[in-house]
Amino acid sequence: MYFIIDGYNLIFSLMESKKSLQALRQEIIAYLQKEFAKKKIKGTLVFDGAHRRDEESGLSYPNPLTVAYAPKGQSADEYIVERLELSKNRKIITVITNDRGLALHAKSLGAKVQANSSFICWLKKKKSSKTIKEPQDSPQNIDRLENIFKRRFEES
Repeated sequence: MYFIIDGYNLIFSLMESKKSLQALRQEIIAYLQKEFAKKKIKGTLVFDGAHRRDEESGLSYPNPLTVAYAPKGQSADEYIVERLELSKNRKIITVITNDRGLALHAKSLGAKVQANSSFICWLKKKKSSKTIKEPQDSPQNIDRLENIFKRRFEES
């Protein structure tokens, strides 16, 4: 499974803050990097417009999450659609957005779509760890084992 996330759409639907866009971007990038690493998933976070020179380039972010900025003259939505059109296996891609137009276009291309809030809820769910319960011995079994050990000790 691979996720393509509409960056500003995610930020504006989830975060109400007086922080700068740069600070909000850094916050969401850090959060998603951590969660993607925990869940062992990969994706691309797409923002409108070229990044500022004082920000890191999206290419410098390590896996599992890459950050892309739509080139000048292209919106993040257009960039995402282009990525889908160029993809050979759209069925494994899920687009994360609340933008209805983008969602419909992505679905028409064969990708899955998930709303921002349900995606974040899914990320927050802890991975179901299958804990193996340690077997508990019954008092009868303990007595039985003690008797076996006593007999063997006496025989030696």
